[in-house]
Amino acid sequence: MDLGLQGRVAVIMGGTSGVGLKTAEMFLAEGAKVAICGRSAERMESAQTQLLSFGEKADIFASTCDVTSKSDVDSFINGTAERFGGIDILVNAAGQSVMGHFFDITDEQWEEQIQLKFFAIIYAVRASHPHLLKRGGGRIININATLAKEPERHMIATAAARAGLLNLSKTLSQELAFDNILVNSVSLGLIRTDQWERRRLKNAPDMDPEEYYGDLAKKRNIPLGRVGEAEEVASVIVFLASDKASYVAGSTIETAGAIGKAL
Repeated sequence: MDLGLQGRVAVIMGGTSGVGLKTAEMFLAEGAKVAICGRSAERMESAQTQLLSFGEKADIFASTCDVTSKSDVDSFINGTAERFGGIDILVNAAGQSVMGHFFDITDEQWEEQIQLKFFAIIYAVRASHPHLLKRGGGRIININATLAKEPERHMIATAAARAGLLNLSKTLSQELAFDNILVNSVSLGLIRTDQWERRRLKNAPDMDPEEYYGDLAKKRNIPLGRVGEAEEVASVIVFLASDKASYVAGSTIETAGAIGKAL
């Protein structure tokens, strides 16, 4: 199936690992040009090398960038547009969660979650908007989580910020539709990513990975009986960015193995 992504330019905020990196791989495989960013130069170099297995060096732009820094985001997105002649797709995939109940979370952690779940998206949308307009429209896909609708006490700061992001995404979808920019969300459940791998290595370093994730799926009562894989999320993102999703806007697609109970 031709998704119509040949020659399109996709910017992935936080594309050096996990879902973001898998998404970059899929875009390249579809013939798109890809720009990724992250804070770690070492991880950036590793991701760039990995992407060379899926596309040409000329179609890959990688740069260090703190997504919570307006100047960094402006520089990265404008640099991408200059490198490739424009931007068609923005994927906001950067972010991490913080665990803790209300009285455990510090002011700094609250601020970090607000910066990552609000201002990182605000900065990226503002910076990419004029470039998307020049192309006659485009796509913005925000990565969220089932926590946005089903908060958990031990992740109160992340859940609250994600709920706000869901609202922000919906409102943006209505405002930017007039510019032919389609805004959608992808809501994750438990996905096997670098963040979960770090937790596994910290909490059960001697346990077989498949056994660990199998037990995790049972404990979390995932109806499909397993955790998700990053490429399963990436495939949904790429679809939303494609010509096949030309009338999908303001939607949230759950990739959570039926774990979500909210309507």
